[in-house]
Amino acid sequence: MRTHIKKKIVGLFVLLILAILIIAINIWQNNKDKAIATTLMHKADVYDTGNHLNWKGKDYRRKSYVKAILALGIDSNVDMYYIQDAGSGGQADGIGLIAWDTNSNKLNMIIIPRDTMTDIPVTDVNGDIIGKTLQHITMAYAFGDGNEISSEFMKESVSNLFGGLYIDQYFAMNTVAIETINDAIGGVDVVIPYEGMEAADPSFVKGAKVNLKGDLAEKFLRYRDTNKDFSAMKRTEAHKVYLEAYQNKLKKFKGDSLIENILRDIDPYFYTDMQKDMILKLGACAMTDDDFNEDRIYVPEGENKKTELYDEFYIDHDKAMDKIIELFYTEE
Repeated sequence: MRTHIKKKIVGLFVLLILAILIIAINIWQNNKDKAIATTLMHKADVYDTGNHLNWKGKDYRRKSYVKAILALGIDSNVDMYYIQDAGSGGQADGIGLIAWDTNSNKLNMIIIPRDTMTDIPVTDVNGDIIGKTLQHITMAYAFGDGNEISSEFMKESVSNLFGGLYIDQYFAMNTVAIETINDAIGGVDVVIPYEGMEAADPSFVKGAKVNLKGDLAEKFLRYRDTNKDFSAMKRTEAHKVYLEAYQNKLKKFKGDSLIENILRDIDPYFYTDMQKDMILKLGACAMTDDDFNEDRIYVPEGENKKTELYDEFYIDHDKAMDKIIELFYTEE
């Protein structure tokens, strides 16, 4: 009898343990699902102010015809459709916010230095969001999956930086795509903007005119002397030179075939939430914007700070918001 009772007790105990495990697994799975949903739906939380902005006591309305397109250059060389663990997907080494006026078909761009400090989402080793922290904006991409979540993190971080500006869409490409995009138009002619770049290539002497082909384009765009303070800020000068030179060369081409060929050749090193027809329209705009020049490429002003480990850049928020309002809003 006692043995029978003991067996019943043991059986009940085992069932109880199994029930607890099942409940725990369900709770864990539900929390995980919620975390993933939260990750992909940050937009709803961040942009719930809609298309209106109050700044310095004035009300502004978003220009619906001006699209905010986030352009990201990622320092990795792997297939961008491959989902990676948090911390393994690379960083956003190049960050540009395009203001695309679809009425006038004009482009403006804000270059955001990689060391810019802003609130970014952070995750644990499993990729679940655990909060936000003030950090280099480049790191927002690294906390994601090297794919959609990383790009959404960057959208949120850029929005945080610019007063909740809604980022319409994004595209990201990694270092493998640079040579293909550059050589598709026969290379790009640039004048080397500052001293020291010959460390990247002997031909990069200040003032020299160089035709960037092959790996020279990546060398030009990515070089910075990490032994010097604020080298990432210095590099934005080269980015401005290249962007203006590329667009000037691009204007010599007509039709969709060039952009279609580039898209084919850089896949899978390119990731976007834009439909193909939208990409082609953006490319056509770049081809026909005859007035595009360095004056329409804006680098935010701000303050550089040196810490024991890293450079930090804090934008002048007032001046940055003035530019954001100029490009994306109209006063009500």
